[in-house]
Amino acid sequence: MSAVSLAVPAVAPDPAILVVDDNPVKRVALRAMLVPLGYAVVEAESGRVALTALERQAFALILMDVRMPILNGFETAKLCRRQIRGARTPIIFITAQGGDEGEVASAYASGAVDFIFTPVLPNVLRAKVTAFVNLYLQSQALQRSLESITTLNGALRDSDVRTQAVLDNVADAIFILDEGGVIDAINRSVGRLFGYHAGEPVGHPFAFMIAPECRDALRGLDAVLTRARGTPNLSTETLGRRADGSTFAVELECGEMQHDERTFTLVCVRDISERRAHTDALEHLALHDGLTGLANRTLFGDLLARSLASARRADEPRAVLMMDLDGFKNINDTLGHDRGDTLLKQVGERLVETLRESDTVARLGGDEFAILPAEATDLQSAVAVALKIQQACELPFTTNGETMHVSPSIGIARFPEHGTTSAELLHRADLAMYSAKRAGDGHAVFVVGQETNTADHLSLLQDLGRCVSRDELVLHYQPKIALATGRITGVEALVRWQHPSLGLLSPGRFMPEVERTHLIAPVTRWVLETALRQQRLWRDQGVDLTMAVNVSARSLRAASTLPEAVAELTQLWGTARGRLTLELTESALIGDAAEAVLSRLHAMGQVLSIDDFGAGYSSLAYLHRLPVEEIKIDRSFVMNLASVSDDAIIVRSTIELAHKLGLRVIAEGVEDADAARILVEYECDEVQGYHYARPAAAEDLWELLANSDGIATAGCA
Repeated sequence: MSAVSLAVPAVAPDPAILVVDDNPVKRVALRAMLVPLGYAVVEAESGRVALTALERQAFALILMDVRMPILNGFETAKLCRRQIRGARTPIIFITAQGGDEGEVASAYASGAVDFIFTPVLPNVLRAKVTAFVNLYLQSQALQRSLESITTLNGALRDSDVRTQAVLDNVADAIFILDEGGVIDAINRSVGRLFGYHAGEPVGHPFAFMIAPECRDALRGLDAVLTRARGTPNLSTETLGRRADGSTFAVELECGEMQHDERTFTLVCVRDISERRAHTDALEHLALHDGLTGLANRTLFGDLLARSLASARRADEPRAVLMMDLDGFKNINDTLGHDRGDTLLKQVGERLVETLRESDTVARLGGDEFAILPAEATDLQSAVAVALKIQQACELPFTTNGETMHVSPSIGIARFPEHGTTSAELLHRADLAMYSAKRAGDGHAVFVVGQETNTADHLSLLQDLGRCVSRDELVLHYQPKIALATGRITGVEALVRWQHPSLGLLSPGRFMPEVERTHLIAPVTRWVLETALRQQRLWRDQGVDLTMAVNVSARSLRAASTLPEAVAELTQLWGTARGRLTLELTESALIGDAAEAVLSRLHAMGQVLSIDDFGAGYSSLAYLHRLPVEEIKIDRSFVMNLASVSDDAIIVRSTIELAHKLGLRVIAEGVEDADAARILVEYECDEVQGYHYARPAAAEDLWELLANSDGIATAGCA
């Protein structure tokens, strides 16, 4: 009898990722984020090119933009599903956060398996891509195992010896079951995976190999095996049971074969413990805050929705508490973001220690936390929770031997009095929190009408209406340093409000209100005139600097008078072309009239700069169609440049891309010498940050400006 010759399956090609986006800048950014994974990346600039690529090769995963011309993402996905290579390829859509429910439904109907929302976080992107690539590799390996099983089917017709030879050369555990589900034969891998001696499981029902608690979930193993007959490669996941009683995650692949006149069931068992652990870790990453380990906004929203559904059925009250930390911004700005992050971790730990194990604590972002007390919660109980939190935060926090004090402001909203949906309760708890902050009481319960009619809110608006006429606004200036020469080449004007009773207020305390009202025009004009006047004074003293002023989205609307104001004021103060820079956030660029207003400003010789570049992913698109001359890389990528490799990749790629497009690059948020050194290496044009100089009043900045030759040395000391 001749020996059985087992064909070794060819080694599968390396997995490849298909990136489909009509915007080349986005494709470059995604490729840069995927570089550390080592996978091949194929780019397609349209749906048609993507379909052509699928005809040539198989891909482990497709990353696709939703909004593309001619064939959009949904249409392309449907056509992919009609191709042999694209029928089962996972498709992840990349789209803006907060798409409507109809768009989500269309995405899944077209074949999507997941979403990635912009701005794209490199860690999340790589985690999801890695998970799907691993699934692809697992499926390829499983397919090779099943091909071996097909070989086994032919061998069974010839010889039991050949059958065993095939079985013993398959890495997965293989069981051959008779018509009653009893184990008739096994391969060697059964002993390795399950811990049994040779032949020990033979003669027992296959259910003996499944964890008892999972047998009912499978609706009985006999039913599974019955469904397998006539249904090739039926797959399911469950828990296997080892000889010592321990359990582990397995995947079962069932198929049918004929031998003589008998029908056998082949069960291929694969250990997926590692894959399951990776999936669990990925799910945890998606639902928990990366800094504190607490629930994130997504998980908190889901738990709140479930709690409200339970409350409706039981006709019970519920409460939601929102809190942030008074004094946190000052700590973050003065001691650095590392200390700020440490403080946030300690606050999260203290909240968990203070509250019940059944209560939910979440970090929603920044220094904002949310608490969902378990079970029914009346007003008295909710206030008691707030008081416990306030008391817990009275004790100081310590990091690196330094003591820090913060106090919480807590807002309380109750179901059903203050709202019946998650969104309503979170919004009203947030309003109550700001009411508590303004009053300085530590906590406040939402009051109907608080959205628009609180006395504090009206008082602030009234004060804002008079801040320009009362000459209460002041400007501070932060220098910009040219890395090539180490000299100060310009400054950015930053507005502050010297409130008569509240003291010096940062822009975050009042500019959101200004931007929502007609006050934006007079405030913007005041900032421009004051900044250009100061620029002229410095120029007359022999220091010629560029002046950068931030521009609000409201200033770029159709009825905007910004171009006229700029023309008048630059002429009044003799500002030369190219010496005034207008810094624009991404939100300022997306209005319908923005392009026309910016084109007028550019034609007048003003420099246009995109501020906080990278914080809004789609801002890359504006580099093509708007007359932008420079970009400012967002501080979130620069602050940890020397310690976070992802940030370094993004910063370097952004600088290279900008320079290829003929744009200058400024890095803001430079706080240490290592970041400065790296930016020099990356050939960044200019920098701003506390490492060089903090924002200061004009008179306090004069000595530094007059001796700017030494700024590079002083900054790196």
